[in-house]
This record gives sequence, structure tokens and C-alpha cells, in this order.
Amino acid sequence: MKTRFSRRLFGAALVALLTAACAFLARREKKPFSVSAPDFRTRGPVGAPVLIVEFSDFQCPACRAAEPVLQRLFPVYQDKIRFVFKDFPLPMHHWARAGALAAECAGRQGKFWPYHDILYDRQDAWTNDKAATFLAGYARELKLDEPEWNACLADPTTASAVDADARDAQNAWVRATPTFFVNGRRFVGARELAELAPLFIDQELKK
Repeated sequence: MKTRFSRRLFGAALVALLTAACAFLARREKKPFSVSAPDFRTRGPVGAPVLIVEFSDFQCPACRAAEPVLQRLFPVYQDKIRFVFKDFPLPMHHWARAGALAAECAGRQGKFWPYHDILYDRQDAWTNDKAATFLAGYARELKLDEPEWNACLADPTTASAVDADARDAQNAWVRATPTFFVNGRRFVGARELAELAPLFIDQELKK
């Protein structure tokens, strides 16, 4: 009798623990995060009916693979999309943060998107122990004001901008890059962006 009661008590406790764990995970997944970014890291009109927020890592091969897919969406949906790029340099990628800081500083001189494209197009070239030399070379190639760009790299507000994006990624429970939020719906990687996101966007535009 005692054994049967003990089993029931254990089972009830286990169910309560699992319920609490699921509730905790649900709360974490729904934790709000900022969808804002500097204007130079956005595309499309502010009032667009579809908002796409990307958390990306410049050293991430999967992020580079998603770029062509993303670029195909813009001409299809044109002014119906607002796009926001947010940095999430993963700890395993040793040079990703340097790339994020460099692109942020290029953006402050109006050249974020060209620098962004170079980082992905030449990902295999700069992601090594000579990253600083390559990143400076890309700044010169885009005719940035190099002293200003270097000063920006050392400016604490630049690191703070990247760190703020990373906190948003953690609040959104992002575990892989690239992760896209389309009107709040999560899509991970190039395949989901190519195959599932357009269907969802079409549904959103019908509302």
C-alpha cells in the first residue's frame, strides 16, 4: 500500500516538475527583445506590413549561405518588407566580433551594406589571425575615413551596440545563426527562409 502511494506521489511530483519546466521554457521563448537597430542596419519603409529581423554572425558559413535567399526576397516584396540586421557573433567564431565591430564602424560612415557584403563574400579570406589587416584593407577599399574608422573601433559605444544585439538574441532564445523573425515567427537557416518564410509572408500580407 505504501509502495503504491509512494509511486503515485512520485508521479505527481514528476508531472508538477515537468509542467513547471515547460512553463519556464515558454516564458524564456516569449521574452521580449528589441527589434530596433541603427538606421544604417535597416532596409525598407518603417511602416511596412512585414518586419524581418535577422540575428547573424559574419564568420558563420550558414549566414553566408542565407544571403542569396534573403536578397531574392527584397525584389519580390519590395516596400512590403522592413528588414533589420542584428549582430550575434557566436563565441565559437573567434573573428566574428571583430567583423561585427568593423561593419558597425563602416555603417557610421554610410557604408554598412557594402562592408557587410564584403565580409560575407570574402569570409574565407579574413577569418584568421590576420583578420585585423584584412578588415582595415576593406575599409580602405570602400574609401572610408580610416582614422575615424579606427577611432570608432576603440569607441566603447561600438562594442555596446554589438553587445546589445547579443542580449536581444539571448532574450529571443536564439541558439543558431542565422535566425530570422518574420513578424515574430522564428525561421532558422537558409532552407526555412527559402521554403517556409515566403508562405508565412504571403499569409501575413493577406490579413
